[in-house]
Amino acid sequence: MLSHYLIYSVLFLLFEHIIHVLGTWRLLKKLGITFFKSIIPIYNIVILLKIFNRSIWYIFLLFVPLTSVVLFVLLWIDLLRSFGKEKYIFLFFLSLGVYLYYINYSNNTELSKIRKLKKEENTGILFPIIFSFLVHTYIVQPFAIPTSSMERTLLVGDFILVSKIHYGLRMPITPISIPFTHNTIFGGKIKSYISFFQWPYFRFPTIQSIQRNDLVVFNFPKDLNHKIIDRKDNYIKRCVGLPGDILSIRNGILFVNHKKEESYKKNVFEKQQIYLIKTKDIPLNIEFLKEKMDIEDVEIIGEKKKEYFYQIMLTEKQVFQIKNLFENIVFIKKYILPNHFQEDSIFPNHFGWNRDFFGPLSIPKKGDIIKLNSKNIHIYYDIIVSEKNFIKKSNYKFIVNNNNFYKIRKNYYFMMGDNRHNSFDSRYWGFVPEDHIVGKPIFIWISIDWDRKNPLNIFNWKLRWNRTMTSIDGTNSYLFYFFVFLIFYLLYSFFINHKKRKINNL
Repeated sequence: MLSHYLIYSVLFLLFEHIIHVLGTWRLLKKLGITFFKSIIPIYNIVILLKIFNRSIWYIFLLFVPLTSVVLFVLLWIDLLRSFGKEKYIFLFFLSLGVYLYYINYSNNTELSKIRKLKKEENTGILFPIIFSFLVHTYIVQPFAIPTSSMERTLLVGDFILVSKIHYGLRMPITPISIPFTHNTIFGGKIKSYISFFQWPYFRFPTIQSIQRNDLVVFNFPKDLNHKIIDRKDNYIKRCVGLPGDILSIRNGILFVNHKKEESYKKNVFEKQQIYLIKTKDIPLNIEFLKEKMDIEDVEIIGEKKKEYFYQIMLTEKQVFQIKNLFENIVFIKKYILPNHFQEDSIFPNHFGWNRDFFGPLSIPKKGDIIKLNSKNIHIYYDIIVSEKNFIKKSNYKFIVNNNNFYKIRKNYYFMMGDNRHNSFDSRYWGFVPEDHIVGKPIFIWISIDWDRKNPLNIFNWKLRWNRTMTSIDGTNSYLFYFFVFLIFYLLYSFFINHKKRKINNL
């Protein structure tokens, strides 16, 4: 609820205010600010903004979740600079702010003459950084595609923009974190956020609801390293099942509400699956496949008596092209797991399903009343645990033996990758709760084709111009307009700089 979120926000501001007052009151006294003025909320910030020659508009950062932390850090740095402690700002960050307390309370610390900060010292890239942080947090966030699970829709090396407002802006839950990071720093070894203070979950109304076959960015529900929803790892998949749908896969073909997937398509997207190929006398030209047809996942299975066997990830369109290009193909067929084969890692692990024979499975909808029994407890157990937060393994037999009824509290979704045989998705770990939804991918702003075995080798990078500055479905390209904007911006910058130089020479 909004009221709960606002209460927590006020409590967090009060916490910040106390930290600020305790760490600065003696220094502020040297600046001529009485203790009484230094403890008045908001007013004490306004005084400092005037002393440090910062715009009064910075006060609005105080009332936006997350940016209030940025504002206080900014003022503390200005305070250090005013007392000639510029050289020790790195120590301030290294000590997580403790250095400010040290100079505030230490009688041995010699403070140089107080220096008045000039307005030009407080300009530069600061405003663009703050503006970018606000956009990144509340409107649009950039993501990179690191795996091939969404090929052919999204390729490894695509850099996309994701709207956070289409499916309803989810407000931040962890207020103390390092800006522009998600959940870890230094190669995933250290968490980039502090979890002891959390806001409750709150989401604004949606601009549009999630539709079947929409691409969706969400937080991975099974991320055991991060318990807080908005700090769990980000995944991107296609929503193939909505709350209340009945989903099944037969012979590798997806059925939703007993209809083939194709009958639901609004925008055509290409799926990849594993195909087995056999050629005779002459092997496949793998370099041609990779360079001319952009086929990356090619595995040589074996060779016997001038017969060559391959396992390749292909779309139906690519299958048709290969058949027409290579005359020596003996067969090319989709690799489907047999119905009797059980994948142990398949959700919910007790029905003998696999990636190509799955379900039927009903996707939970808010308000559904489920009669729990020994057959379905494996499907709903994680939902009950996450929603009620108190049922433990010891209660498992109690639930089954008493045939309890449970009312579903959230809507859930079923996500799958377009690379159907190379995607770790809902078939393996279950449903995505509505509170884990991050946003809607809307734009590819740049696409880089890199060596997947050595992605950091920038000398092998190639820019995919046909995917740069395009919509996600590839139907619209804005590259031309980008270059036009860039030219006008450069001309404008040249004119302004020329005018400034002319004025300075007068």
